[in-house]
Amino acid sequence: MRIIFSGLFLLIAFISFGQASINPKGSVNIDSLMEANAKAAIGRPFPEFEATNEHGRINKKAFKGKVILVNFWFEDCHPCMAEMEALNELYRKLKDRKDFEFVSFTRDNAEAINRVKEKFGLQFKIFSINDAECRRLNQNNGYPTSIVVDKNGKIAYLVCGGPTDKDKAREFVMSKLLSEITNIL
Repeated sequence: MRIIFSGLFLLIAFISFGQASINPKGSVNIDSLMEANAKAAIGRPFPEFEATNEHGRINKKAFKGKVILVNFWFEDCHPCMAEMEALNELYRKLKDRKDFEFVSFTRDNAEAINRVKEKFGLQFKIFSINDAECRRLNQNNGYPTSIVVDKNGKIAYLVCGGPTDKDKAREFVMSKLLSEITNIL
């Protein structure tokens, strides 16, 4: 009987100690993981890519010596849509610079792209690529993701996620994102 009681006591103790490690204080915060992933990408070369749209074909080599803003989005992503007007405004501010390019990638089809372009009056280049290619290029981050690539082809800044409120999204794009770009132009 003592052996059974001792065994039961040990079993309960082991289970209790095992459960002690699963608690809110020890849980992983998704925001901190995304931030760590973004920081780890800084300084790495942006991956090679090739894409085609109605205006032609692009690849990473075509942007050599330029600062590139690469943005990833899709139509059903509320934070993606919240930042569209601000991204268009950022593009209009910088589009005449010879040392800047804005490239936008989406996993959406041409019909969805046209709806979004019309709704927001988008002027920047948008390329449809498959979801796996989006994930590869955006460093396996969520949507929206914006990456600033420096003139040497290395990632200078990466941010993923964003507010669903368009005023807050505009504030971020026009202050933080624009600042990150202009600091390296």
